[in-house]
Amino acid sequence: MDVYSLLLIVCCAGIIQSLFLAVYIFSAKNIQFEERLLLSLLLLAITVRLIKSVGWYFFDINYPLFLNIGFAAQGFIGPVLVIYFARKSTLLKKMFHQLLILGPAILILFSSPFLTLSNFWYVGGYHALLYYTVLSLGLSLYYLWIIYSEQKIYFPWYRNLFIGVSIFCISYFTNYIFGLNPYITGPVIYAAVIYLISFIIFSNQEIFTPLGDKKKYRNINLTPDQIAHHKERIERVMIDEKPYLQSDFNLTALSELTSIPKYLLSRFFSESMNKSFTDFTNSYRIEKAKELLTDPKFDNHKIAYIAYECGFHSLSSFNTAFRKNVDSSPSEFKKMSLPGSE
Repeated sequence: MDVYSLLLIVCCAGIIQSLFLAVYIFSAKNIQFEERLLLSLLLLAITVRLIKSVGWYFFDINYPLFLNIGFAAQGFIGPVLVIYFARKSTLLKKMFHQLLILGPAILILFSSPFLTLSNFWYVGGYHALLYYTVLSLGLSLYYLWIIYSEQKIYFPWYRNLFIGVSIFCISYFTNYIFGLNPYITGPVIYAAVIYLISFIIFSNQEIFTPLGDKKKYRNINLTPDQIAHHKERIERVMIDEKPYLQSDFNLTALSELTSIPKYLLSRFFSESMNKSFTDFTNSYRIEKAKELLTDPKFDNHKIAYIAYECGFHSLSSFNTAFRKNVDSSPSEFKKMSLPGSE
């Protein structure tokens, strides 16, 4: 077997494993949907880019649509990695900002039927794509540093993912811009990296699992810095997004919003906050209720209406929580807040 055939086999093995891992992650039930979606999209984009590289290098496939879809896939790799890391650090929650980062890749994808090598890619388009990818990796590195400062327990997984994706992407940059390495370097290296990533995932499922207070996690202790970071992230979400106003708000929802595993949140509330999740949530709801009870716009609304507006399931639970936090009933509080009351 010659070297050419061996390289083809290695690259095809990387494509198959990358596609398999994308499907596996997306179908996994023990991983939050957002994380499943982002990771599977990342792997799928890399897989499509690999198919383009193998098709062009080994089989001389140069149909414009085939090449353009491959280039569009490369455009998605960096931004999806940015979003994945940013969501893990809770710093990129707005859909507009996410679409803004994905904009160039989406534009390339929809322009695929019209772009050619001569009218776009060879006159600066590919240069721009490569630099855009490198800039995305730089932004990913920034969010990776944020993750390191917030979530050291799982940092090796994020670090290894970043290194693997970066080597793959930068190999195209150093090949085309500087001519430092053969074109096929990236696909060959990635073939090895994807098997390493697969091994890490299959042997360390706890890097994803947000469910349950499992025995094997009971020895995990949060440092004071981690406790402070978790508290800051939780409070930021509660203040900015006000999820407590939803009556079905629960620990799972908070886990998804903060990207803090559910079992860690359970321990955080029981050991670091000295209050239950329910009491913590109700404290925010009661503050909102106090605001509405003293707002003249709500003078003609019944107490029950305010209770439901603040996320309580029933008037009785609202009254109980209110008295626990304020040491008076909602009606008494409202009367005491009226002008001229003593």
